[in-house]
Amino acid sequence: MYVSLSLVDRAVALVAQTAELDRPSEFPGLVLPGLAGLIGCDTLSYNEIGLDGPRMRYLDYPVGAIDPSRSVVLTQLIHQHPLVNHFNTTVDGAARRISDFLSRTEFHRLGLYGEFYRHVSVEHQLAVQLPGTRGCLVGLALNRQSGEFSDADLELLDMLRGPLSLALARARARQRAQQALRDSGRAELGVLTSREVQILELVAVGRTSVAIGRVLDVSPRTVAKHLERIYRKLGVGNRAAAVSLVFSSGADERPA
Repeated sequence: MYVSLSLVDRAVALVAQTAELDRPSEFPGLVLPGLAGLIGCDTLSYNEIGLDGPRMRYLDYPVGAIDPSRSVVLTQLIHQHPLVNHFNTTVDGAARRISDFLSRTEFHRLGLYGEFYRHVSVEHQLAVQLPGTRGCLVGLALNRQSGEFSDADLELLDMLRGPLSLALARARARQRAQQALRDSGRAELGVLTSREVQILELVAVGRTSVAIGRVLDVSPRTVAKHLERIYRKLGVGNRAAAVSLVFSSGADERPA
């Protein structure tokens, strides 16, 4: 597959931006417009589909492109979706098109098309699966009214699946780490200044000194000095021990 240097640069930039996310809620707002600039499409959506019943949440791009009043119809008929069924029954989350499973005539025969996709002008769809949460299938869908997605489009989305999946998993882990730090014992954090607590939170979500410096608009050397003071106050020798001390302290203080 031939990929232009410009396309490579934009793909690398998108991956780098997603790697910096601390909250999974920020993922769709960054990834959807980024993908729109890489793979030509009319609309995109980030989708969370419940596996234990009719439950679905989606975010679209451009915002409002998919009529929200029709979301109930989509939820009721999502069990007919060939891509959802494929991702739900296999461990293969690689990019796929609806046309990989159904002819256009077969697609048009579905109630899913007649009641939903026909009304939102979607004739072609390319989707990829991302790491889900318990009981939830997560994926990205790219839509077109005309012109099937090419093999090159599919291959590009599939190449991005790995780093995007890793970024989403990291954002979830960082959010858990931040929450664990907030729920930890305040006795340990009481010896730290507000700036030191802020730095410790960034350490807890896996930020390097350089990355922390960018967030706080200070030099890595200044971050290192703050870390030295944090270690001294907490009686530890490194960042892992500092975070571990606070987490374990908080766990000990919470009621059983």
